[in-house]
Amino acid sequence: MSQRDLVGLTLWLGLTMPAAAAAQLESPRSDSLAIVAASRAFSDAYVRNDTAALGLVYADSAVLLPPNREIRGRAAIRRYFAWGAGYRQLVHTMVSDRLTVTGDLAVDVGTWTSTGQRGDASPATASERYLVVWVREHDGAWRILYDMWHRPAPDTP
Repeated sequence: MSQRDLVGLTLWLGLTMPAAAAAQLESPRSDSLAIVAASRAFSDAYVRNDTAALGLVYADSAVLLPPNREIRGRAAIRRYFAWGAGYRQLVHTMVSDRLTVTGDLAVDVGTWTSTGQRGDASPATASERYLVVWVREHDGAWRILYDMWHRPAPDTP
């Protein structure tokens, strides 16, 4: 290799390596933003009672682990979140405290808050912890693979 080739290679590496390093740093950030967006899409769909859109946030093989239950598969999860007669969801949010992305998997730990109303009763708000495992699927979309949460502790006098 000539000195001229070596200088050219050095310049090329000097220009491309920072871009490659920046892309590697940007990937977890863009993955985190995509997961936050998918989480918001879940909450928005739940408030609209749009179980079709809500289902798209889950992987086909997703497992939902609400307290004392296990629900498997996107179709069953959609049925679980469908509002019952006389119920409406007013607000739902998920706030991530810790989101760890490793390759095509991510673990999201945070707090959910939900305000719903049954019939003419006053709206009721509850909030508690959740743990969600996200998977990046073949289409590049992040979807929920495992979803579990606590129910709020009962009020004690």
